Amino acid sequence: MLGFGPLGSSPLGAIRRFPYVIPAAHTKEGKERLRAYYEALGRFVDMFARVETAMTLTLWHYAKTAPEIAKIVYAGTKVIDTGATYIKQLAAVTNASQEIKDDLENVLQQLGTINGVRNHILHYGATSVAEGRAIVSNAFKAKGEPKSFPISPTDLDYMTADLTKIAAHLNEIHLGKLSEHTILGNPMNAPWRYKYPTPKKAQQA
Repeated sequence: MLGFGPLGSSPLGAIRRFPYVIPAAHTKEGKERLRAYYEALGRFVDMFARVETAMTLTLWHYAKTAPEIAKIVYAGTKVIDTGATYIKQLAAVTNASQEIKDDLENVLQQLGTINGVRNHILHYGATSVAEGRAIVSNAFKAKGEPKSFPISPTDLDYMTADLTKIAAHLNEIHLGKLSEHTILGNPMNAPWRYKYPTPKKAQQA
């Protein structure tokens, strides 16, 4: 038989019970947040791949190289990082107009920002998505000062819209192709949507 503890306390030896908390990922709201996040992530990854193709073709265009040769010469080139540098350098030495060079600078700068975010998302993933406060952090692998930034379906959709604009610029202005416009008009005329947040220092685990 259990004895009694001090006045107002549980009996001595009694099992303390704690209320069960349903994980956010198993709640209706959490499931909806997860669905919205991963749908937006899928759209973003798909559009990023399309921009990689447009970047590859733009590099070949300014290098004035046949596809059969370019596939060999530029094999292994990181088309977003190194490729962007090559494109700007090639445009300069081939006497591209200042308008063309300015457009490349504008487009590739935003692409560089998005590429950095994309790399962190795909390499480190996001935590607390179901809780509605998704964070991407490199704290687990960072050798130097770790960084983190918030991410949301809205952020992903903004980056997807910017990638659509980038693809339109590359295809129309630099490759001479016509982009598929929506009822909203030419995406080239849209403003940049995604703004990289001020990085936060992540806490070491």
